[in-house]
Amino acid sequence: MTPRTKTLITLSLVLALTVFANIGLWLDARFEKVKWLNIPPAPDISTALIASLGDPQLAYRMNGLTIQNMGDTGGRVINLRDYDYNALGQWFMLQHRLDPVSGFTPFLAGYFFGAIKGHPEKLYPVIDYLEVAAGDGAGQKWRFLSHAAFLARFKLKDTDRALDLAYKLAALKNPDMPSWTRQYPVFILNARGEKEAAYQTMVNLLKSSAQSLHPNEVNATLAYLCEQILSEQEAKADPLCKDYK
Repeated sequence: MTPRTKTLITLSLVLALTVFANIGLWLDARFEKVKWLNIPPAPDISTALIASLGDPQLAYRMNGLTIQNMGDTGGRVINLRDYDYNALGQWFMLQHRLDPVSGFTPFLAGYFFGAIKGHPEKLYPVIDYLEVAAGDGAGQKWRFLSHAAFLARFKLKDTDRALDLAYKLAALKNPDMPSWTRQYPVFILNARGEKEAAYQTMVNLLKSSAQSLHPNEVNATLAYLCEQILSEQEAKADPLCKDYK
């Protein structure tokens, strides 16, 4: 037998053993699946930048895709109630440090992860993040604060947190915000049964901003005051309610 033949036989045996080993491994592991270990800890900003070669925008986009697809890879779909929202909140805050202007992550946090059902207490990290993401409310960022107040009021039923957010929304110095944002505290006060506080807040708003409002907005504000806050008898006795229609 020539050396070349011996080499070919040896290589053939190695190849056959490799094939059989792979078959055996497949038979043993074919029913095993990768286990989802929930949301991993968010990296610090230095680590995030190293992974993107120092480019914060690349890091922001990479992390955005990671957050968007967490739990929905490998042929599985994870229910939102199974996510660790505290860990998610850390990822959201990292995104804010990388890019405080973009609206992608706030929309993802508020409208996707904010859609959780059955476990509203998990939403606190989302609400905290949206409050931070709103910043000074410039442009359309005030919407993040209004959505945070909405989640707190209607999902969490936490009217204290909702009222705090509503006051912050109403205090934003954005002249392009619609008039209802200034009235948001009134809606919550009224829902809490604090009629006197709601009435006084609405009257103060009318005194301070009626000149800048469209007549239709003034009329709608008076309608809410006279029909939602005041009783029928109170409305009849209130001078503001006499001619609003």
